[in-house]
Amino acid sequence: MIIGDKVILSKPTKEDMPQLLEWRNNPNHRKYYREYRDTNLEDQTEWYKNILMYDPTWHHFIVRPINDNTPIGVAFLNHIHPVYRTGEFGITLGHPEYRGKGYGKDMLKTLLKYGFEELNLNRIWCEVYSNNESVHMYRKIGFKDEGILRQHVFKNGKYLDSYILGMLKTEYYKKNG
Repeated sequence: MIIGDKVILSKPTKEDMPQLLEWRNNPNHRKYYREYRDTNLEDQTEWYKNILMYDPTWHHFIVRPINDNTPIGVAFLNHIHPVYRTGEFGITLGHPEYRGKGYGKDMLKTLLKYGFEELNLNRIWCEVYSNNESVHMYRKIGFKDEGILRQHVFKNGKYLDSYILGMLKTEYYKKNG
């Protein structure tokens, strides 16, 4: 369990799979994801058993507010490279009523603290499509633009750019003491 200012990140359980599946298949969320297909509970549970439980390069968390046990989102670091000490992050704030209240920002800051301070990563990065306003929050937190993959994905009838952003451990500590 990892505690932030507003949220708690904990390992998902098998009981969390229906909620994760609902968020993953939600078109309002999936428009920001690489994955474009729906999945089912059986495949989601297999992913949980085969990847989340045994693959050390994937660190996924269910997110709950500190004062409530209701799952509100998911946060992860994956594709962690043990030699290069890099990892990709992703977050989804699944419940709209928690948006615009600092929960997403705290999810990410708590995840970064875990990645840099506990996993000893040197670089954490993400890929964000040009249809995702969250990119502004990532930049405000301290992520730097590293590149643009122009017209990289096709979503909802149009091509979108992919922004690659990253943060180095030195930048994290400069901003967070």
